[in-house]
Amino acid sequence: MKNEYSRTAEAVAFARAVEQAYPAAQRILTDPYAAEFLRHPYYRLASASRLLSWGALNFLAFWAPGGQEYLMLRARFVDDLAIRLAGEGLRQIVLLGAGLDSMALRIGPALRQVTVYEVDHPATQALKREGYERIGVPDNLRFVAVDFEKDEPGARLRAAGFDPAQRSLIVWLGVTYYLTEQAMARALRQIAEFGAGTCLVFDYILKEVVDGTSRNLDALDKARRVAWLGEPWIFGLEPERVGEYLAQFGFTLLEDYEFARLHQRYCPARRLPMNYSRLVVCERR
Repeated sequence: MKNEYSRTAEAVAFARAVEQAYPAAQRILTDPYAAEFLRHPYYRLASASRLLSWGALNFLAFWAPGGQEYLMLRARFVDDLAIRLAGEGLRQIVLLGAGLDSMALRIGPALRQVTVYEVDHPATQALKREGYERIGVPDNLRFVAVDFEKDEPGARLRAAGFDPAQRSLIVWLGVTYYLTEQAMARALRQIAEFGAGTCLVFDYILKEVVDGTSRNLDALDKARRVAWLGEPWIFGLEPERVGEYLAQFGFTLLEDYEFARLHQRYCPARRLPMNYSRLVVCERR
């Protein structure tokens, strides 16, 4: 598994691709590039057909109620945050565990003065490069290959030209729950070496779901399913202790969003997102 690209990353890209079947007024995230990063034949076929995309969306709503909305909301929120910070003079964005995300293309016009560093496992990054070969690599994009269980992201970033003294936006979506506690702490210590004012946004699974004590049967069922797919959730946090947890690494908690809040902001007419994950925004003191 360690030498293969992330199937979860491809599934998330597929979710973004089929989201485009929604009319613009109902769409949470507009991403015309997502399908270009897909390798699986069914994913490519379904994303090319509006009818098959709707079939996939209906299946996703049955298999993981609220999962589509969750995935789209977290990406939309981060896009909007990146656009706002870029307008305030931000010059560096780091996508930790970039997967097959297409932010550098999706909001490219807003990021012309920003260098985007895509950090991920070499195998997943190789698949990502296949897509970029078809689309073209943005001039402001840098690839940084990292195995989070072994490597130090900070050192690899600096070697790629990242300046830790500058204020940066660090985006860490869909990663933390696959890390050991030690790997999570090591990565946070590395990020904490970046300049004061650096903004970090990441999502996490509730600890009670990871340790199996949750009463949310849907959440426990999804935990079993991702484990069956070979990428189990192994790290979680307790919302009431997130601020304390981050403080030991030098971060101040700004927001810890329940996705219901983002649902009200972006898509109140759509299905409620899954309720066992949250989105954190914090800042380096």
